[in-house]
Amino acid sequence: MAIPATARTILVVGMALAGAVHAVRSAVVHHSVKSNPDQAAIFWPGHPRVELAVAMAEIGKAGRAGKPPAAASVARIWTAARRAPLAADPFLIRGAIAQSENRAELAERLFVEASRRDPRSAAARFFLAQRYLSTGRPGEGLRQASILVRLVSGGSEAFVPAVAQYAKAPDALPALRKMFAGDAILRDAVLSELARDAGNYDLILKLAGGEVGKSEPPVASLWQAQLLSTLINLGDFARARTLWLRISGLRAAPAGIFNPQFARLAAPAPFNWSFGSGEFGFAEPTAGNGLQIIYYGRANAEFANQTLLLVPGTYKLRMRVVRKRDSDEDSGLTWTVECVKAKDVLLNLPIGDIQGVARPIAGRFTVLADCPAQTIRLAGTALEYASSEQLTIDDLQLVRQTQ
Repeated sequence: MAIPATARTILVVGMALAGAVHAVRSAVVHHSVKSNPDQAAIFWPGHPRVELAVAMAEIGKAGRAGKPPAAASVARIWTAARRAPLAADPFLIRGAIAQSENRAELAERLFVEASRRDPRSAAARFFLAQRYLSTGRPGEGLRQASILVRLVSGGSEAFVPAVAQYAKAPDALPALRKMFAGDAILRDAVLSELARDAGNYDLILKLAGGEVGKSEPPVASLWQAQLLSTLINLGDFARARTLWLRISGLRAAPAGIFNPQFARLAAPAPFNWSFGSGEFGFAEPTAGNGLQIIYYGRANAEFANQTLLLVPGTYKLRMRVVRKRDSDEDSGLTWTVECVKAKDVLLNLPIGDIQGVARPIAGRFTVLADCPAQTIRLAGTALEYASSEQLTIDDLQLVRQTQ
């Protein structure tokens, strides 16, 4: 039987009003469920989100009083789970309760269910990673940790030390290599953690595999820089140099200053130049195999430095300098060479009052046997009356003297 037009109109309007009321009620529940779950319960009793919010409030109140969750609160959680079977929250809450009761196996099953319902649940991933790693299932635990690192900002902070510790186990290498192949972020974080201890040198290179020497742009990755720094601070300059050669893709490097032309080479610090820039000015290579410096003179600054491994002997450092300055005063820029460990200054070579023309400057220094590594540095010292200057340095040479 056909529905009269008037009846159809009333039906359509009624459905629209019902939909509007439902939408308004959902919006109110969404707004109230966190701030006032009791009010939300009055407005829409039995809604899964309301049931969960009320249960959470009750459990929290009991916890603050040092009491276990009430049976009614737990029942609310399962009621919500039945009414919203795809929701992860009931399983997370019940899993947390089971964990607090030291029922680890039940908690694991509940967190697995929560993770199935919400693959982006960081809480579920966190518990499962801890659970798997502590019960001899490193492959599963590392997979959970790998996902967690991507889900949560700072998520690696909790697990990177644990993974780094596991990496030292005899049978850890295959599982970690497999995991790192699909997660470069976690790999670099774990390698950086391991790089704090020079004793992990061989392990780090095994875990890194073919990644050593593939750094682009020409700077060391975080873990490589950390390991180089650790080795140098420990005084293990030979291994630091060996690692630097591998990172740089070089078989060998000449003694003395590396890259005296200041070219942009695919070799990182500290055995290649590190250039400084900031509000004080900047240093950058020029097209003509030199270094250009602009120094504003208002603050102390460091423009270039490199670590050297000079054998004992006497050396002569020389270069050609072109300088332009707003006044005729001496430059605030000085080259120094000092021992890395003892910090003894071996050479102090000021640029001087060069002005407008290319002039050579040179200085001699002696390296003793107790100074196995040195730093050559170009730095600026702020003068009483700041005045900008511009320099170009080229034809840099460091020559060992025979007499």
